[in-house]
Amino acid sequence: DQIVGEFVAALAAKQPTPGGGAAAAVGAAVGAAAAAMAAAYTTRKKDRESGAAAAAEALIATLDTAAVLAAADADAVAYADLQRSWKDADMSAEEKAAVEARALAVPVQLVERCHAYVLAIQAFLPSCNPNITSDAKVGIHQLAGAARAAFQTALVNSPPAAERERLRGLLREMREVEEALLEGEACP
Repeated sequence: DQIVGEFVAALAAKQPTPGGGAAAAVGAAVGAAAAAMAAAYTTRKKDRESGAAAAAEALIATLDTAAVLAAADADAVAYADLQRSWKDADMSAEEKAAVEARALAVPVQLVERCHAYVLAIQAFLPSCNPNITSDAKVGIHQLAGAARAAFQTALVNSPPAAERERLRGLLREMREVEEALLEGEACP
């Protein structure tokens, strides 16, 4: 658990970790937290009466900031293992393949989680306290950006073509949600 300034300084330093994967994970946590705050402000008496509070509570339960923050640590461990695999001449091909698979899985799972969170926030927006919808929208944009960053980390790990296309599809869906918000339209 680092203070934000310490994390940013460590990210900027000439050292292998934290790196882009951790930056993506922290960005996702910030996005999830912004949307969770908007949901927390949608639990007033009138929200309970209208049913909006139930939607808010469901969103809060969905947005697991600890899980996305854990991806920052998982990325550091996966990268350290990957570096070790490059230097360890005695490591078996099977073990190297397992290390490479873990290094790819961390950013892939982050893209998937960001996508799920964006869709959950989008579904919540019509119920959101109208005085704080901008924070829910910040959550969407932050999560979509974190997903794009995680995708770049995934690309470094050479995913199969089908996996790249699947992830690009998730990114396209998030971009459509963002574009609708930026145009001031109702979410698609």
